[in-house]
Amino acid sequence: MAWSKWWTYVPDVVTHDRDDLGVYELGDDAQNAVYYGSGNLKTRLQNHLNKKECPLARYYRFEYFSTEAECRAREEELLADYQRTHGKLPMYNERVG
Repeated sequence: MAWSKWWTYVPDVVTHDRDDLGVYELGDDAQNAVYYGSGNLKTRLQNHLNKKECPLARYYRFEYFSTEAECRAREEELLADYQRTHGKLPMYNERVG
């Protein structure tokens, strides 16, 4: 599966997304990863916005998957790759966990 394009991370954009299973990446102003997550995309993205859990997130992109197991495996892969490259998890994965 391939990433979607980057979308502006605001309620008016997220509300038009499908609520299908997937993995998502939240990015800062420069589209650097600040959080990776998985689940029903629209619900999860709206929850982060409503709870203001990732205040530096300005963009998001996603990949759709068929099963929760595929989502979790891809999220774990992305987190491991990020940690291997940067020596730590994305800032909000460390906080939100």
